[in-house]
Amino acid sequence: MWRNKPGNGQVSVFSFLDMRLITCGSQQIVSEMFVKDYTLLYIVGGTGQLMIDGQKVDLLRGKAILLLPAMLIKWNQSAKQPLHYYCLTFQALRQVAQDDQIISYEKVTDGAIFPQHTQLSPSYSSELASLLPHMHTSYMSASEERSYKHQTIFHQVLGTLLERKEEECRCDGLDPIALATTYMEQHYDQEISRDTLAGIAGMSPWYFSHKYKEVTGHSPSIMLRDIRIRMAKKQLLRQDSSISEVAHRVGYRDEAYFRSIFKEQVGLSPTMFVKRKRDKIAALSYHYAAHLLTLNIVPYATYVEQKREGHRRQFHPSIACHLRRARHLDTIDMEYNLRALVQAKPEVILCDELFDGQEKGMLEKIAPVVEIPWLGMDWREHFREISSFVGRKKEADQWLSSYERKAQLIRKQLKTRLGSERVALLHVMNGKLLVYGMRNGGSVLYQDLELTPVHNSNVIEVCKEIEIDELSCYDSDRLLVVVDEDKLSKQAWNELQMREQWIGLQAVQRGQVTSVQEIPWLEYSPFTHTMVLDEAARLFG
Repeated sequence: MWRNKPGNGQVSVFSFLDMRLITCGSQQIVSEMFVKDYTLLYIVGGTGQLMIDGQKVDLLRGKAILLLPAMLIKWNQSAKQPLHYYCLTFQALRQVAQDDQIISYEKVTDGAIFPQHTQLSPSYSSELASLLPHMHTSYMSASEERSYKHQTIFHQVLGTLLERKEEECRCDGLDPIALATTYMEQHYDQEISRDTLAGIAGMSPWYFSHKYKEVTGHSPSIMLRDIRIRMAKKQLLRQDSSISEVAHRVGYRDEAYFRSIFKEQVGLSPTMFVKRKRDKIAALSYHYAAHLLTLNIVPYATYVEQKREGHRRQFHPSIACHLRRARHLDTIDMEYNLRALVQAKPEVILCDELFDGQEKGMLEKIAPVVEIPWLGMDWREHFREISSFVGRKKEADQWLSSYERKAQLIRKQLKTRLGSERVALLHVMNGKLLVYGMRNGGSVLYQDLELTPVHNSNVIEVCKEIEIDELSCYDSDRLLVVVDEDKLSKQAWNELQMREQWIGLQAVQRGQVTSVQEIPWLEYSPFTHTMVLDEAARLFG
């Protein structure tokens, strides 16, 4: 490890991972993936191309490239001149906690450590050309007793990379090339000249064009075109606007030229792009996938967990790309899903706001992202928004009308049967006890069927964890209980039934405790809410 002087949120440790000298076979390589860790490449021989976040970089002997975590890369090497290159991988770590004996670190992957552009200038490449062969030799011959030599050279390599950052970021501490790119990303809807960008970068127009292409691999005009096309794809997906309006919003005053350049870059005309947006939808929300199923649209890619979702089993064979589902996706699951999406190449990604900034950025590199707030809307608003997006608003309105009639009929039946009896929905998950409010099953119980909650359900956003001693606050006439299938939850449920706080509940005393399944009761979608209506009628009718 190499320690850096830590500041506020800065990197405190660089950790060496691996060093390889890679010789590719004679076959042509074309593969696409996200970069996991900081990766330094130095080309020793051969030729090829590397697409980095959609930008092409030619791979030639003597070229050095630094890849940052979350970059989307695509290799394309020449079959006649296979690539031969050094590959150094390392991590940047930030200290997040410390006690008397343990220091905790987290990975830094936000790209703030090094300049965002990836190609190193010839002066730095020549310095790495002398360091990396020695580092590789030392690493391959190192024993446990002599593992320090390659680490020493690793420190020199880091020093070279950090020196490059300091040299290239002297415009009030900001990278002038990044400043110009940021300006294009923020003002793509306006006329932008080379002179304007050169002035922002503090360079002459000629030198700016030369420098910009040197560090990014593309001219400023190509970068601006790519930004505008990316934004046009987003607007064509989300807004009920004409193609002419979208063209003007992204900086093209000539609609015919916009149509031509869009088709050239995307492979489809704007009209066909809009029509095909529902052909390959990746639904990265378990609930939103159910909205699509309700509209008779099978997602091209979505989360699938066959053991827990018998209600969707009939659709599983039609889902082309199965993504991993878990209550809390860990790093391995997320990396698997991203790899699967890269290979599947969906037309559009439908998701909620619960992805962090870096994850959303990675998704946007795969396909245009349509984000619909999960917490900011109820399920009916979700349904209308999604139906409008896929062009099935009329079908959604008809479905909702039918649902409302069914809910009204059952509501009248239960009002006669239950009167003012109070109902609570509890959930034992991972050994913890949760109570639900106005979402998931609570939405059907308390809103659609107008049953009486035992608590102020409006103050619970989704669900609330409670302690056993708080059970008396949720004492109701009838209890519905969901118990997860994991060992910890089953054990907690068995122990709960022996506690005096549980035994003393009114619903327990009256024998009005009913076990219900996670699905359909805890899925927040029209697909399962009609199933909840049927179960409520059966249980309480």
